[in-house]
Amino acid sequence: LPMSFDAKAILANLVEQERIKGHHSAEGRAIRTLARALSGWSAGNLSRGDVIVLCDQAVEDWLKARLKRSPWSVEPLPALLSVAIVQNLITPSEVIALQKIHQQCKIEIEAGAISRAAVEAALEFCIQLLEKHW
Repeated sequence: LPMSFDAKAILANLVEQERIKGHHSAEGRAIRTLARALSGWSAGNLSRGDVIVLCDQAVEDWLKARLKRSPWSVEPLPALLSVAIVQNLITPSEVIALQKIHQQCKIEIEAGAISRAAVEAALEFCIQLLEKHW
């Protein structure tokens, strides 16, 4: 059975992680973006599309930092994922999940057709991925 999405508990955990581990690392900055997405989502201030875009952006910014790219690099996420997998920064299954979020981003922008469960799954996955590396 899927775990129920508890935004308050996840957010409290993120705030604690940031307090303990700091926020200046690439992971810390990405987690802060995800925490804002989570907070806005749980307060009803962000749309599904907003949250998916923030998840996608947080991961892209994190990968750019970890791969020593300029924050202004226009290298697309699929290219960053290819390099990240070669450098053993992420696993093949993580790449598949991140590609799915990236595709949902495009779908949401074009059609507004992302489910609430997909948004929450994307948030949880991105948070867990970054926590793994923090």
